[in-house]
Amino acid sequence: MIDESYEWPQPPARLLTRSHRVPDGDYYSVARHNYPRTAEDGPERGGAIQALDHDVLIRRSLEISSSCFTTIISILQGVALAILADNTFNDPSPLVYFHSICLLLVLVGVFYTYVNMSIMLRWAPSFLDSFMPFMIAGLEIPPAYFLGQVAAWNTWLAMLWLGAATGFYVNIRWSPAAHFGKELEAHRIFHRMYHELMLTSLACGLAMGCFGIGAHLYPAGRPWLGIAGVITVLATMATFVARSEIRASQIHERFGVHRPPFN
Repeated sequence: MIDESYEWPQPPARLLTRSHRVPDGDYYSVARHNYPRTAEDGPERGGAIQALDHDVLIRRSLEISSSCFTTIISILQGVALAILADNTFNDPSPLVYFHSICLLLVLVGVFYTYVNMSIMLRWAPSFLDSFMPFMIAGLEIPPAYFLGQVAAWNTWLAMLWLGAATGFYVNIRWSPAAHFGKELEAHRIFHRMYHELMLTSLACGLAMGCFGIGAHLYPAGRPWLGIAGVITVLATMATFVARSEIRASQIHERFGVHRPPFN
């Protein structure tokens, strides 16, 4: 038997305010305050899956900080690699092949640098952080059109390495010790690594610029300037990778992580 005198609980009254009809006049999201919605309300158009707060903002910034860099770099390098593959075999010559190998190593080196940076540094990206990958990776594309053309290839490689030196300088300026917690020595090692890479890139950029200008002014010397450009890029890449591997290993060691160089 059902006791007809029993008072059944009533459903919540319809909420009244204009933003999700929250009863106390607070116009924040229902998702944030967990106010119930009546069946008649239906789904909210554009409603938040997760309301923003301090922890959510930090987590989203950490997630996008690494993925946006590697995604931008990967897209632009895919374009550069496709152009490089297409132009390498159009008019093959020993110099074209050497230029192609050098540029391929540069593509790998730029991606490797951004992967390393994304492991060690995380921050909320700004417009400058969005611009730098486009600038540096974008400068990898023009040299692929000038394989075997000493003056143009050397000049574009000079611009690429000078752009890389600028990127290292920016990261040195805006990478405080807070990124490394209590390990201040790891922060010093990181800055030492980026100073070395900045100076290496700057030296290569200036040398390639001189070779490019020389090839423009003295066409008879282009074969030798072409060889000099190839040797300079290969030596720069060897120094670049060696310093990065050694310093990255030292930083990992400061945190108790076994990561031998060239492992």
